[in-house]
Amino acid sequence: MVPAISTVKAEREKKLKAVLTFASSLTKRLENAHDASLLIDLQNQIRGLPLQVSSMVNAKQDELDKVGTELWNLSTRLRRDDAEHEGKNKEEATRKSRVLCLLRAFAFLLLDSVDGQGTKGRQRRGCIRLMKVALKAARVCIEGNELSNAIKVLERAAEYQEVLGKESERGEDIELANRLRMEYFAVRTTLAWRQERLDTAEHMFTKCKQFATALTPTTAESFADLLYEIGKDALTKRNYEVAIRWLERAHDVLGEQDSEMLSPEVSELRLSTMQSIVQAHMKLQTSEAQDKALQMLELMENDFGDKMVVLLLKIELLSNTEALDTAEFYNVLIRMIRTVVLNETNFKTIMHHIHKLKEHSSVTACKALDNLIDIRLFREENQSWIEKAVITRIWISTNNNFAENALEQLRELFDTVLQNSTSSLSAPATHAAQTLLWKRVEAASSQEQYGAAEAWCKICLHSIFDKAGTQNKAKIARKVIQCALARQDCPAAREAHSRMPDTGRDEPVTRYLMYKVGLRSGDADFGVIPASRAGDNMLILVASECLDIVCRSSAKDATLLYACVMEAQSVGDKRQAITALERVLDKYDYSAPAGIHLPALLRCTARLLQSELVEDGNINPSIMSQLCTVFDGACSQAISSRTRPSTPAKELFTVQEFEWFSKNAYNVSLKYCAEMAPSTLVKMLNTCTEFIKLLKDQDQPGTEGELCLRLVFCEFLAACTYTTLARAEDNIEQCLQYYLEARKHSQEFRRAASEGINKLGGSAQADIISKHFQIVKLELEAVLKLEKWDEFDDLFEQCWKYKSPDHYETLADLVLLIHSCMVKAALDTRYQSNSPSETLLPILNTPPPSSSSTNYGDDENLADDEHKDVERYPRTELEWLATTSFNRAIDYYMQNDDDKCKMWAEKSFILAQWLEDDGALRDLLMEKFSALQWDNK
Repeated sequence: MVPAISTVKAEREKKLKAVLTFASSLTKRLENAHDASLLIDLQNQIRGLPLQVSSMVNAKQDELDKVGTELWNLSTRLRRDDAEHEGKNKEEATRKSRVLCLLRAFAFLLLDSVDGQGTKGRQRRGCIRLMKVALKAARVCIEGNELSNAIKVLERAAEYQEVLGKESERGEDIELANRLRMEYFAVRTTLAWRQERLDTAEHMFTKCKQFATALTPTTAESFADLLYEIGKDALTKRNYEVAIRWLERAHDVLGEQDSEMLSPEVSELRLSTMQSIVQAHMKLQTSEAQDKALQMLELMENDFGDKMVVLLLKIELLSNTEALDTAEFYNVLIRMIRTVVLNETNFKTIMHHIHKLKEHSSVTACKALDNLIDIRLFREENQSWIEKAVITRIWISTNNNFAENALEQLRELFDTVLQNSTSSLSAPATHAAQTLLWKRVEAASSQEQYGAAEAWCKICLHSIFDKAGTQNKAKIARKVIQCALARQDCPAAREAHSRMPDTGRDEPVTRYLMYKVGLRSGDADFGVIPASRAGDNMLILVASECLDIVCRSSAKDATLLYACVMEAQSVGDKRQAITALERVLDKYDYSAPAGIHLPALLRCTARLLQSELVEDGNINPSIMSQLCTVFDGACSQAISSRTRPSTPAKELFTVQEFEWFSKNAYNVSLKYCAEMAPSTLVKMLNTCTEFIKLLKDQDQPGTEGELCLRLVFCEFLAACTYTTLARAEDNIEQCLQYYLEARKHSQEFRRAASEGINKLGGSAQADIISKHFQIVKLELEAVLKLEKWDEFDDLFEQCWKYKSPDHYETLADLVLLIHSCMVKAALDTRYQSNSPSETLLPILNTPPPSSSSTNYGDDENLADDEHKDVERYPRTELEWLATTSFNRAIDYYMQNDDDKCKMWAEKSFILAQWLEDDGALRDLLMEKFSALQWDNK
């Protein structure tokens, strides 16, 4: 038994030494901000306290008391220093706060260990001292969320409370003891609230009420603040009935005190408490609760008058009703406007509630804004606030469709602001205001209320918006012109134009609008209207001048040019439309600036010209000539679009564009071929032919037959037209030139017919064969007139190309005529020679074959024969053979067939060397051949 007692004693002694050693080291350890184990060590030491009663502890009472007191004072000092030196990072501040909480709890428990060693139990005086320390330590632990340590401290304080609850033999310190007991239960109430145990908090509050008479003003304030915090927390958690109960308790505690004895800060606590009570009652949303909220609010108005928070609460209470009393709401706002100190926060608050009022009555909201601007903002001279209020006023007016005199009210407001401000609105405020007004302009325009739209435009041009910038002013003035045009009031449009800024008058858009004015007022022919018609020195620009300026300004964007054309068409003035389009095309030489869709422009012009082509049943030669010029310009641009490099402008000429121009030129040619001047007709046919060739180059599947048919008709008609011109021409040189053209188109007809006849149906084939025979006859006529005697044989062979016995008899007269002409020219003996060239001619005139070399042996033999029979071979034919062979070599070169190219070049050299020209032709051919470039293999 004795050893066991000794062991316990030794353990207690060891624990006492460890506690004293740890306590003595704390001061130094607290100086080290990086002591990571301090918190853990403190918590472990607190778990072992208080020390059990023993003789050893009793012997160390003085040392324990001294160390505990020093640590308590140290925690107080460190807590004060931390409050004065804020700036630590959040993590460090949290750690230091927790250390101080634990330090206080540790210091208290050391002192508690000393007080419990007395032989007669705890002394009343010591309990008073330790109760004060315990309550402070518990409060600090609760604030630091160290609830477990707070519970341990309060468990020790419960013993002091029991001691203090016993009557003193001498009746000393009863009032102090009761106050400390009351504070103890208040702290227990706080702890229960923080533990979310409101039932325990209610019990502790009941204990507190038993000591109500012991409350001092300071204690009452602290207790009321606690009750307010509990009620506010319940209000935040939407537990409104609980919130009301605790808040009313706080209000009652303050009401039971003499207000003169309370600190000045209590007024704010009382105001906040009453405010929260009103808010909690409003959240219940019952008629009884609303009545109680109103009663409390009336108390607040009596006690605090027109304080901002009271007025805001009154507004909030009014807003909570089913039917808002806008008049009372307005009155509260006016009280607020007149009395509150205007700062940024209060200004925003007032504006916020004006927005709320607007939802119920725009008229009343406008009235409140007008009063705010007039009563306070002018006096404050804060331009930013004035601008925000004015913009809000505009916003409300422009969103209110029922304001009868909104325009007049805004005009009066703008005048007043301009008179009472040092300057007009700033550029950003002007932009915001005009944006709102512009929406009203657009809304009125969309509803075709052009008079109203014009009125809104004019208010946009008020002097208060001087910083709008010339572009915005010009835009608004243009809208006035548009509205005047819509109302068919040309004088008003001209007046608006005359008032525009100088830079805006000559903008393309403005000139386009004045172009419309000129068209509608009939001023399309002259540059300026006389002053007698213009009025007060007003320069009136008319359509022609405006169109000139639009054309000069349309270097990149063709929108306005198109618009001018469309406008001229819409008023039925096609002459002006044609003029507009011609100016565009002439300006750019049938090209176009960037951004203009040239094919569309050309199509539009062509359509317009076609609509004006026939007058009184006859075609207008001038319009036809212009139409032909347009198609010719389109053709030139289309051909240019196929060249490299490709550009976005060139890519506008698509296959569809080629097809449109081709078909329209073709249709116009066929429709009016009998009425058109032959020169115009052949020009149109040539254009059509070029477009067909462009289409054929695109390799569109399924279109070969149609394109072939269209092409041969164009060539046929062109050959006929040129023959007609030649027959009617007295000038021999010009006549022969026409026959050359007729022959060229005849040859093109035969070539196209030969390529496409097998792709056509029966009736189309028959028609082509018939026309082929006619073309051959026209070509025979041309060759006869041109005296191309050597070509008759081929042409006669063309007569037999397609079997058509029905047409042969028509050749008789022509054959006899040709024969008589040949006899007269003594040409019959020239055709008796049967030279080898007649055999070589069809071979050499045939395009180079693409695959085999089967005929090359025969060609070599022919070359040998030429070498052997040079004595009897005519010089001219030898020259012809040499050059034709060389040309054939060049054809193979173009096909990248180098072997055949070299073979035919060598043949040409052999032929050329037998000419008696000292090798001149051979040297020339060899020089040409040496200039060719070959791929490196």
